[in-house]
Amino acid sequence: MQNNIMGLIFSENPEANLGDLTNKRALAAVPVGGRYRIIDFVLSNMVNSGIINVGITTTARTQSLTDHLGTGKDWDLDRKGNGLFLLPYYESDNVVGGIPNIFNAFGFLKRAKQDYVVVSDCNTVCNITYDDVMAFHMDNEADITLIYANVGKIAESELKRHIFLDVDDNNRITDMQIYPTIQKSESSYLHSFLIKKDLLLELVGDCMAHGKQSISMDMLLENVSRLKILGYKFEGYHKKIDSVRSYYLFNLDLLKKDVRDELFGTIDDNKIFTKVKDMIPTKYGRNSNVSNSFIADGCTIEGTVKNCIIFRGVTVGAGATVENAIIMQNSQILENCLVENAIFDKEVVLRKGKKLVGQETYPVMIGKRVIV
Repeated sequence: MQNNIMGLIFSENPEANLGDLTNKRALAAVPVGGRYRIIDFVLSNMVNSGIINVGITTTARTQSLTDHLGTGKDWDLDRKGNGLFLLPYYESDNVVGGIPNIFNAFGFLKRAKQDYVVVSDCNTVCNITYDDVMAFHMDNEADITLIYANVGKIAESELKRHIFLDVDDNNRITDMQIYPTIQKSESSYLHSFLIKKDLLLELVGDCMAHGKQSISMDMLLENVSRLKILGYKFEGYHKKIDSVRSYYLFNLDLLKKDVRDELFGTIDDNKIFTKVKDMIPTKYGRNSNVSNSFIADGCTIEGTVKNCIIFRGVTVGAGATVENAIIMQNSQILENCLVENAIFDKEVVLRKGKKLVGQETYPVMIGKRVIV
């Protein structure tokens, strides 16, 4: 059902580092889960919440993202007046935060008929209904509502991946610790917030006038005392994809039934949509052995596959063993190869008899179209 909220999604995050996976594509366009892209989750969440007007900020690396999103038809966003809009990127090497990207989208925001905006990074994966966030926002007469989750105690090495919130008994944000070295809270911001459009334009305009660029530091933290900024607690599965390791672990999480059931919704409720590509079914050889793996269409599996995410059109040759790996579209693992704890980008070729073994804590990654 249509509502009074529009969406704004950042296709990049300057704090994320996925190595070769983002050399030639936007962070939002990085493939996950055998057939999806990272942006599919937040975009589907918006569509499932009745949001029919969504803008996506872009960078110079737009080809993969544009090809994936197209007109927005697969998300029912090919509409007149509203719909899906790819916004021009901000041409500056000095952009370190999201404020200039929002400022660059002022024309899109001002033309929109909706009064409220959900602003979100693309790389926090969850299945959330923004209707509930809007109801919470209105019931509590909030100026800004930040979405957060309880993450418990975090390893010291992981603290700089989190923005922690101090939330009082009335759900009010009283302080923020932005990528700290010491953990003082277990409430981690999920990089998504709801705000009235006019207030967003005012705050961003003020930040730009004072040369400020960071949403969290310059727009949110600086206004904690002045504005009524509340926290909406999200209870479900979530994963921030901002490194090779977090990308690898998220894909392997999808092999867990409870994660899949929650994240992908049901046939009729809160589905995750993606670009549809019809291919022939996967062919399994007589001596193939597959366990606890997701294998997309169009593959040829002759060897052993265990605990893997296999994208469309992948070949695993006879006598080959692939374990704990993410193998992207049209890659070929030829006969008698061994692959463990690895990520292959698209169209990688591993020649006969080769061995590639990474560590569980640090998977080996092979870039696009590399022949090994």
